Amino acid sequence: MVAGSLREIDGVWAAARSVEVCPVRPDERVRAVVVGDAAEIAELAGLLEVAGTLGGFVCMCRGDVTFTVRGERGAVLGVLTWHLGSGLDWSAWGGQRPLARPAELTRWLVERRIIGP
Repeated sequence: MVAGSLREIDGVWAAARSVEVCPVRPDERVRAVVVGDAAEIAELAGLLEVAGTLGGFVCMCRGDVTFTVRGERGAVLGVLTWHLGSGLDWSAWGGQRPLARPAELTRWLVERRIIGP
């Protein structure tokens, strides 16, 4: 995967108007959240920054948390899936990329009860 294709995600974030953050396996202890504030979308985009230096890893599981990025009129711009302890997956990458700040993302998700502590 070339570095230029990693930057495609920047266009998705630039057009984002909301992000649905959902646990893949919801239960009574966790919940889904919709992020619609521009500053919080920017914060989330920063937390989902990937390290582009490593090759993509392909996992066969469904992941743990999905981030559905929506643009104008609710159009889906992209769906990213985080695999706890592994990486972030987006179909345009052809595999997972390691997160630059996984501990910070975990903290953000726990604070909003999207995942358990």
